[in-house]
Amino acid sequence: MKPADALRRLLPDTERHRVGLAWAAAVLAVAAATAPAVGVSRDEGAYFVAAESYARFWRTALAAPSQALALADRLYAVNHEHPGLAKGLYGLTHAVLADGLGVASHAQGFRFGAFLFAAALAWLLALWGRDLAGSAGSLLAPALFFLVPRHFYHAHPAVLDLPVTALWCATAFAYWKSLAGRSERGARLRWSVATGLLFGAAVSVKHTAWFLPPLLLLHWLATEVAPRGRGALAARLRAVPLAFPAMLLLGPLVFLATWPWLWHHTGARLREYLAFHLQHVNYSWTYLGSVMREPPFPAAYPFVVTALTVPAASLAAMVGGLVQSAARLWAAARRRAADVSASDEFLLLLNALFPILLIAWPTVPHFGGVKHWLPAMPFLALLGARALATAGRVLWPRRAARVTAALAALALVPAAWSVAHVHPFGTAAYNEIAGGAAGAASLGMQRQFWGDDMVAVLPALNEHAVPGARVWYQEASFDAVRAYQRDGRLRPDLRWADGPESADVSVYHYHQEFRDKEFATWTQFRTARPVAGAYLDEVPLVQVYARPGAWR
Repeated sequence: MKPADALRRLLPDTERHRVGLAWAAAVLAVAAATAPAVGVSRDEGAYFVAAESYARFWRTALAAPSQALALADRLYAVNHEHPGLAKGLYGLTHAVLADGLGVASHAQGFRFGAFLFAAALAWLLALWGRDLAGSAGSLLAPALFFLVPRHFYHAHPAVLDLPVTALWCATAFAYWKSLAGRSERGARLRWSVATGLLFGAAVSVKHTAWFLPPLLLLHWLATEVAPRGRGALAARLRAVPLAFPAMLLLGPLVFLATWPWLWHHTGARLREYLAFHLQHVNYSWTYLGSVMREPPFPAAYPFVVTALTVPAASLAAMVGGLVQSAARLWAAARRRAADVSASDEFLLLLNALFPILLIAWPTVPHFGGVKHWLPAMPFLALLGARALATAGRVLWPRRAARVTAALAALALVPAAWSVAHVHPFGTAAYNEIAGGAAGAASLGMQRQFWGDDMVAVLPALNEHAVPGARVWYQEASFDAVRAYQRDGRLRPDLRWADGPESADVSVYHYHQEFRDKEFATWTQFRTARPVAGAYLDEVPLVQVYARPGAWR
């Protein structure tokens, strides 16, 4: 057999799966190629430490199972406020690629697990996009998601936000496939089991996935139970999708199996886990500093940030998709569109809106960026892809593919330029509505968050800081700094300082809540003139200050 023939036999035999595989491979390759430029955030530095600790647990526990509980208490105590699945994968990829094969830096070794989640999401969006809008949907849905600068950024760091987004979307997709009438009985059973396992994986990454069962239950009650009326109790119980008992049984099992921290003192540690997330500190209400410094309208927060960060043309496609889906749902509910499934439309709308509405709740903590409602964005991308395909058919039925391609270019070319323009400062990206980085700064928006933009000033620190200088990193964490030093990106002789009083050099990140740190630096250093900095469209994101004699 020729090598080409052998390779073809390994490829999927359907177009939808080939397109999905191509998207997954492209996202994986691009994320890996562009990740070295992306800085290490506060959260990511902590997850590096946790991932390596968890990898040590599995290596030792597999060799000596009798020590598993004692090892879990020690090695899973690191970052135990969050479940262990994603961090465990990061530890595995690091152990293989960095420690084992030596083909990746330490950061790239951890991040390869994140690239895999991003690739899986691209594959899933291509499949679901094909089901919703044909070939155009399979091409456009992944593009609409990943060609948003902040979403593209989240394909790189080894954190929890894109993994839970991928697993949230996968759980909803498996549930959708499991519904009665969509496939034969054996397939429904397999998809139901997949729903339970994927839900378990999702909650094993981040606590927000616990909202999935009630959300999907609401979908089923509204679209299957309510339209049928009361009926016999036995008949209604038999109609309950198998996905729900699968989530009830398999979800907690996966949650416990993948988080050894819960294998000992399970009840007490579950209570601690719940208490941590129910009483999370609200770090910031500020999102429009010069307009809404106080929070009279906190519900607007996620909507405002989304409207000002998603590229305008892509945002228009997503909003158009929401409107189209709502219209289709209305038509189906009034029995005016026999070929439209009210169940499908309601499922898409619920998942596109609920994560945003959850963060809009007044008592929910508000942080910088879009990461807390990121699970909504794949569904908005799916709806946007279908809207573009529909617009092409409506505007010129005989040339629908060409019109759709033209509309896609109008939506995606500016978005692709924005991704390339802001990289690696994805957390500082703002769209045309905000006026870009400069307009957002004038509005008082957060210029960045997480401290990852410090990567841009590492060369200046390495070249100019005096030997043994004490550096106050202000927003970057100790773990992030150690990660840079471990990979040789930051001089090992530079020492950690806890504040401007003990520092020779201060690295200030522009963050609205922490402007007092910059003033404290000016007071202690007796200068307000930076010696280095990182800028996006002339807007300072991070600036370096030095005492006299500390900067060569």
